Amino acid sequence: MTTSFDLSFSPGTVIIGKWNKNEYQVERLLGEGANGKVYLVKRGKKSYALKLGFDTLEHQSEVNALKVLSGSSTSFQQVWIESDDLEWKGTEYPFSVMRYIKGKSLTDFLRDKGLDWTYLIGQHLLRKLVELHASGYAFCDLKAENMRVTEYGEVELIDFGGVTAKGRSVKQFTEVFDRGYWSAGERTACDGYDLFSFAVLLLSVTDRERKFVQAAAMLPQNRSTDVLLDMLKTNRHLSAVEPVLRKALTGRYETSKQALADWRARSRQSSRPVPRPAAMDSWIKVCFAASLVLFAAALYYSFT
Repeated sequence: MTTSFDLSFSPGTVIIGKWNKNEYQVERLLGEGANGKVYLVKRGKKSYALKLGFDTLEHQSEVNALKVLSGSSTSFQQVWIESDDLEWKGTEYPFSVMRYIKGKSLTDFLRDKGLDWTYLIGQHLLRKLVELHASGYAFCDLKAENMRVTEYGEVELIDFGGVTAKGRSVKQFTEVFDRGYWSAGERTACDGYDLFSFAVLLLSVTDRERKFVQAAAMLPQNRSTDVLLDMLKTNRHLSAVEPVLRKALTGRYETSKQALADWRARSRQSSRPVPRPAAMDSWIKVCFAASLVLFAAALYYSFT
């Protein structure tokens, strides 16, 4: 089967599966990466994310992992809808259809809501990794673009192109979040690989002084875990969970479940309040206003 990096679809294009014959109408391009393009599509009234693969073997590897996760009893249940091939101008292209996740990237969410949400988001992200690792896989390409954060801080992973069975060589990664890039360990899929990426990710999105950008641009011989640990010491936004991230960066966790337990304990000890959803604040204001009206009415009738 031959694939092409140049294939693209404009809004309104209808993609028809060669084998299952299901039809999907393209709404818009959601994103593209090393192993495919992802489109927002509609089938009937439902929206989905359709990923068009570039490499047949890599695409099939991703689909295999998605099938396992989709059939689990975790929050990844039914993340995968179907896979098929598209015949387009005499060439076949593999594609897979997945659940569409609404939300913002981690970077955009924290920019709009504030860095106080980092603790809650970190806990939700660790919980997703625990589920993934318990299923026998590591995510391996953890970065802000591969996540969506909902209005109340829930986290969903959206690009499974790097997902690799634990114990195997990492097949897809982003350099600055890779422990090999920082001379901190091997590129082998495991809990520790994802936890290292998790720590670096939080360092990067909470960095307001651009220290991370400068560190990532260092020459290879100057990059090390010590550089990241020094950044962590001075990052006041992560002070409550510094011991957790320190252990993640130095490979001192055997499982992500241990990291999640420590994160929860440290977050509870933090004096930072957990942000309330805007909807809850609005409801409190309404209730307060209503109580004032009832109180005023009671006073009026008591004097008449």
